[in-house]
Amino acid sequence: MDAPRSGAGETTEAARIIGAAFGVLARHWTLPQADIGPIELGFTPLPALFGAERFLTAMLARQQAATPGLDEKGAAAFFISEYSNLLGILAAVPFLSHGFVPDLSAANCALSAQLPPDEAPHVRLRLLKAGGVTDRAPAPADASFRLVDHDGLCEALSEVLEAHMAPLIDSLHARTDLPRRAMWRLVGDAVAMRFLEASQRLGCEAAAKEDVMAALMRPGSPFANRQLHFFDVEIRADTPPREVLARRTFRARGGCCRFYTAPGGSLCTSCVLVKPEERRRRIEARMRAELGLHSLPPEPTDPLDPTTRLPEGDA
Repeated sequence: MDAPRSGAGETTEAARIIGAAFGVLARHWTLPQADIGPIELGFTPLPALFGAERFLTAMLARQQAATPGLDEKGAAAFFISEYSNLLGILAAVPFLSHGFVPDLSAANCALSAQLPPDEAPHVRLRLLKAGGVTDRAPAPADASFRLVDHDGLCEALSEVLEAHMAPLIDSLHARTDLPRRAMWRLVGDAVAMRFLEASQRLGCEAAAKEDVMAALMRPGSPFANRQLHFFDVEIRADTPPREVLARRTFRARGGCCRFYTAPGGSLCTSCVLVKPEERRRRIEARMRAELGLHSLPPEPTDPLDPTTRLPEGDA
């Protein structure tokens, strides 16, 4: 992939590094497409797009069409999760592959999106200027790139994700009254999941889990909550010597997408409203089925267990 051009029409070192990371993204993931350049026909600056009533109406209607009976709060939760998945992989790949956080603030981004009903979506996110933060020396000579230590890199990740999503969360809160805190939890869930996915593809899982949790759980961050974390599930053979047959890492969510509020809906396996024991049982059952093993009998559960309730203010 050629290095993208800066808004001034010149190839900068910062743009070259960002372009290389976006090349890794393009090789492994089809969405979103990402580049650097000026606003062109078909692109809308994110602050304007996120504040446009027509855009919000269309996005909520799209979610409701796919899940009939879903109310506007549920549609907002679905849309936040869907969009945050795109943002999450866009942030994860440069961080994990090249050790930098690009300037993904809404003010530095424009979006082009075609969402045909019967075709795969086409989403392009464009950085208007090449810039960001890195912990790898030497940093690009461009003044737009700042050299920090690794803790500073994790802090920059948290800050730029917040700067990207804040305008959309404010607009959806005003439109649907879905609590901001509930939406921030959904963003954190998506980012954590995408970092896990990218790290498994790029071979850096242990470090990635530590770094993304350091970013999301930073004191004062709107992402921080006690429920979001990673955990491992191990399946052993039923007979001695009970060797390990499979081991996988999963993300326990801190938020709820509200699918259970739709007609015929239910709680997702990783939902914060599902008790940890039940979540693990469901995952183990699925993994055992994939391995051709019989299911274990379910353990009794207490429907009044307080861990099944969402923390106050996030319903």
